[in-house]
Amino acid sequence: MKILVISDTHGIIYDAQNIIKKYEKNVEMCIHLGDLVKDAIYLQSRFPNLKFEIVRGNNDFTKDFPPEKIIELGGKKILITHGHMYSVKSTYDLIVNHAKAFRVDACFFGHTHQQEEFYSDGILFLNPGSLAFSRDGSRSFAIAEVTPYGVVAYLEKV
Repeated sequence: MKILVISDTHGIIYDAQNIIKKYEKNVEMCIHLGDLVKDAIYLQSRFPNLKFEIVRGNNDFTKDFPPEKIIELGGKKILITHGHMYSVKSTYDLIVNHAKAFRVDACFFGHTHQQEEFYSDGILFLNPGSLAFSRDGSRSFAIAEVTPYGVVAYLEKV
């Protein structure tokens, strides 16, 4: 199962729309990791045949979506969160410990606007970066794949 993972669109959805158009037949789901939820809602309305999972970020002022959730796909547990509640701009210790406590196979987060992938104790940590205001100069997203052996990520640039 392949998943499109995006974050931090901040009202700029041109790239997100084009990426979804490109990948919608090859992925089973799109996960939006917050900032801005309204973008995700709009994208969901434009692509009704694609399943969406959405969490809110620190600049999302709706309570209609949770700040984090655990989803199960293909027998694997994935924690999805924006990341701001775990101070991911300064340390990964809090989010790593949180993910370990829930015994997930992967943790997807955003907030830093920097694309990154790392493992800690067998857990994949994935930040797709930002499709609006990237801190490293390249707008980015990720494709995650759930396999019988775990969750793997492919980092992509626009």
